[in-house]
Amino acid sequence: MAIGGALVFLIGVLDDIWGLSAKIRLLGQLLSVGILYEYGVWMSFLPDTWWGHAGEILITILWVVGITNALNFLDGMDGLATGSTSINSMFFGLVALQTDQPFVMLLALALAGSCLGFLPRNLRRYQPARIFLGDGGSNFLGFTLAGMGIIGGWGSHSLVGLAVPILILGVPIFDTTLTTVVRIKTGRVRTFGEWLRFTGRDHFHHRLSDLGIGNLKAVLVIYIVSIWLGLESLVLKNARGIDPVLSILQVGIVFLLIGLFMVFVQDRYQRMAEVRRLHY
Repeated sequence: MAIGGALVFLIGVLDDIWGLSAKIRLLGQLLSVGILYEYGVWMSFLPDTWWGHAGEILITILWVVGITNALNFLDGMDGLATGSTSINSMFFGLVALQTDQPFVMLLALALAGSCLGFLPRNLRRYQPARIFLGDGGSNFLGFTLAGMGIIGGWGSHSLVGLAVPILILGVPIFDTTLTTVVRIKTGRVRTFGEWLRFTGRDHFHHRLSDLGIGNLKAVLVIYIVSIWLGLESLVLKNARGIDPVLSILQVGIVFLLIGLFMVFVQDRYQRMAEVRRLHY
């Protein structure tokens, strides 16, 4: 994770300086996933067959690349990605403590501590941020969280091991899913490169802010949602059967309702603005 994270960070810094193409950024992320695989860090829950191994590798690639870019997308307001990562990391650490994984716990707390040390200059109440993550910082945070979700043994059942990281990282997963679906549906994104490069005010935090609560309160709302999801993950330690699936289904339904509501409200605002413009 340290070697792969260093490569992701380096590619991100170079992108901040020179603006790398989407292909080079993706190649760097895939090489980082290859480093994880080389050292035995990949998802392992499918049958011990050739198609099982191929499926695990594919899912690991989708998970790591997806979460890495999801944190980068989430870095759209002061303090959002940094504060969310500190919350996510603390809950990874708490679950690791529950499941007797001291190494993972220390890794999670180290990441949370570094984010909390960064946060006071990245989230200021009356002034804009003095320092920023950039692509290097946000990609590194996403890669580290994704790797942490893989290396941890999060429960006594394989479904728990899948559910805990999904719940803890529910906000970036929801944000990326919402924006991807909306952008594909509206035709604004047609290729993976466009998905990586596209920027717009259609993310979860932007939609919250556009409801009239402002950026700071939008960030605080997402903090609260992240804490809710983290608390949900804490109760899954001894879950069995379909309990983890039901937890993810419950959270998925809530996020689906939130997404539909936010898209509906934004569309209604746009229509009202068009009517006012035509009227005047």
